[in-house]
Amino acid sequence: FILSPWIQLLLLLSNLEASLAFSPQLSSIKSTISLNMSGVLNRVTPDKVSLEIKDPVDPTALGQAKAILDELTDSKGMVDSDSLMKVAKRLGDVPEDATQFIVTKEECKAAYDGLSEAERVALTNIHGRVKAFAEMQRKSVVDMEMDIPGGKAGHTVSPCSAAGCYAPGGRYPLPSSVLMTAVTARAAGCQKVVLASPRPAPITKAAAYISDVDLFLCVGGAQAVGTMAFGIE
Repeated sequence: FILSPWIQLLLLLSNLEASLAFSPQLSSIKSTISLNMSGVLNRVTPDKVSLEIKDPVDPTALGQAKAILDELTDSKGMVDSDSLMKVAKRLGDVPEDATQFIVTKEECKAAYDGLSEAERVALTNIHGRVKAFAEMQRKSVVDMEMDIPGGKAGHTVSPCSAAGCYAPGGRYPLPSSVLMTAVTARAAGCQKVVLASPRPAPITKAAAYISDVDLFLCVGGAQAVGTMAFGIE
């Protein structure tokens, strides 16, 4: 393997430190290197580390997400389809003239058929590799059981009945996110695979087709996660 330049430099400094007892002349070299690195590496004392501990969720983002979910959910705790369409249009997930937020399987197939030969071959090859690895990985996790005093201990491995997958949209679509989530969910044995992606590009729809996604929601953000988590009427 190849060490990064900074790791190599740190190893060099460690070797220099160990060599000072035998070669005092190296002291000036070590001092020069340390001075050159002073603007890059800074010593942090324990009392300053606590200042770097932050809330993992930005309070502003959390508040915005909660507001969206409050707007979407009905008295039963599920997402209202009319409210979802309203939010999706306001936040730009779908065009203003959109009449639905579901991408049909026919649309996904058409997007796959419309790819260039090079794109189709690349997508198919990547899908095959991800699928092969995911299936092998699933086979490596097996049920187990052992005898213990007074009984048995062990575990069983079972898939979720449904999986919610998310692929970023916008100007830089990530079909890899579709493959790495939807394909692995299938390999795990999930019976239903739902994908959400705002403003999906043709390549994203094509990836959904080859990954055999059951339901494709063209919404993003908190509205997408909330819909997949709470369900929609």
